[in-house]
Amino acid sequence: MFSLKRISFVGIALFMMVMLYGCGNSGQEAQGENSPPAVKSEPVATNSSETRTIKDAKGDVEIPVNPVRIADVSGSTEELLVLGYKPVITGNTDMANSLEITPILKKELPNVTPVGWFQTEVNLEAISAASPDLILAGPTQEKIYDQLNMIAPTVRVPYGFNAFRERFAFVAEVLDKKTEMDEWLKAYDQRAQQLHDQITKITKEETFAVIEATEKEIRIYSRTGIADMIFNDLGLLIAPGTPEPDPWGGKVTSLEALSTFNPDHIILLSDNDRNVLDQSKVWSSLKAVKSKNIYHMTSRQNYNEAFFALGKEALLEQIAEQINEHINK
Repeated sequence: MFSLKRISFVGIALFMMVMLYGCGNSGQEAQGENSPPAVKSEPVATNSSETRTIKDAKGDVEIPVNPVRIADVSGSTEELLVLGYKPVITGNTDMANSLEITPILKKELPNVTPVGWFQTEVNLEAISAASPDLILAGPTQEKIYDQLNMIAPTVRVPYGFNAFRERFAFVAEVLDKKTEMDEWLKAYDQRAQQLHDQITKITKEETFAVIEATEKEIRIYSRTGIADMIFNDLGLLIAPGTPEPDPWGGKVTSLEALSTFNPDHIILLSDNDRNVLDQSKVWSSLKAVKSKNIYHMTSRQNYNEAFFALGKEALLEQIAEQINEHINK
């Protein structure tokens, strides 16, 4: 798993259970005309002298009508790109290294400054040095809100890591970009439906599971991240016996418990070949393993991509391609 010497999965899970408790989960042929609209290459026009009042998680905030230097530490950088903005600061960093932005954002925003992961402490000096005209801060930035607000008008986004659609809708409403958001979501959902139809034409009533394996534990996911994409976006059937999730979206389980959990297909999240499933007779006895219905993704992809707009687009295609190629052999 990524940087396991520095960050264990257990540490991440426990941290997220505390920080994210109460956050909701979001709720064929080539892509063609049904593809989500491309990220706009230019920022929106600006006149920062004009302001308007919006309501955030705590009250009224006066913000620029057309901000051009947005500092985002709410986790909404990819959604801002979809809406036509190019933030100058981001908190969307690689889960393996909080000093680097995610691989997708390296392509889209090669010159953006990372200030640390948006779910932990961020670098106030770097934010100030960027001279933003608007700051978007998430629930975990509440303690530094006053300091952020001294730098620039700061909007408190009430939705965190796991609440993609709610967070996207809130940010779009703040920036008066609901139409753009609706267009993107419509295209994304249409594409997901096309891929659902392709897959279920073959799999029919067969069931799916999302399992993460590290060197020390197994976790079965029923919501959030890739699990949310499998069971909600793609609408594939969840395997009977999937445990009720903790606030992080999954449940740690044992190898023995897998013996009573027998999905037809498994999306396996693992960042290396050495994990607790190695040499396991229980694992090798599962129906999905025997049928070779295993689709490999990484934990890093899950955390870096599956909770954000551009990442979700990319993963949707990658997951569906793996499944379609396998079941159509």
